[in-house]
Amino acid sequence: MIAASIGLAFLTPVSWWLLPALLVGLLLVLFGSTRVTVDARGVTVSAARLPIRRFRSDQILAARSGYARLADLGGFGYRVMPGRHTVSLRPGDALWLELNSGREFVVTVDDAETAARLITEFPGRR
Repeated sequence: MIAASIGLAFLTPVSWWLLPALLVGLLLVLFGSTRVTVDARGVTVSAARLPIRRFRSDQILAARSGYARLADLGGFGYRVMPGRHTVSLRPGDALWLELNSGREFVVTVDDAETAARLITEFPGRR
């Protein structure tokens, strides 16, 4: 269906406005959710099953959960700000990681409290 719509966009000049809408829709489907995985190696943040950030457990000084406002996050998506990187699809419950590089990494995720507890209490962690 997407291929047919793109084909129509190239065949009819009136349909050129469909191409940006289709591309935005495809991006929303692919990157419309994030997944945070905590294990013995550290933390992995993925979008569309592709890892976008990985932090080894020795890179993480502290982890906490807390509310993140849009002003804290710099907007939606992947944001790079002085001293902080964020991945956000919404304001709300977020996992805040303090890294040994002096930076923070924030990702909005459901049940951030459990993720922070797993990181800080993981067996073998300092």
